[in-house]
Amino acid sequence: MDFEKVGRSRMMMRLPRHRKQISDANFLAINDLLEAYGLAAVKRDELREQLMPDPRNMEEYEDLCQKLEDDIIKMLASVSPRMVR
Repeated sequence: MDFEKVGRSRMMMRLPRHRKQISDANFLAINDLLEAYGLAAVKRDELREQLMPDPRNMEEYEDLCQKLEDDIIKMLASVSPRMVR
């Protein structure tokens, strides 16, 4: 599974105001964050589908996804227009 693509797609849905910027951003730091977000979001969704998920794991992945979203927003805010395609 291409977790960078998954993360990019999910972030574009989560942040519609930044959709174009997320789509166009293509540099190592943002790609790594998007990949990490994609992996974490998939795991979080898998936990949500369980009948009795461990609440600590759920909280951990919810927090991780939120932190990655915050980091991506910060990075997008500070990126130079030259860093996009």
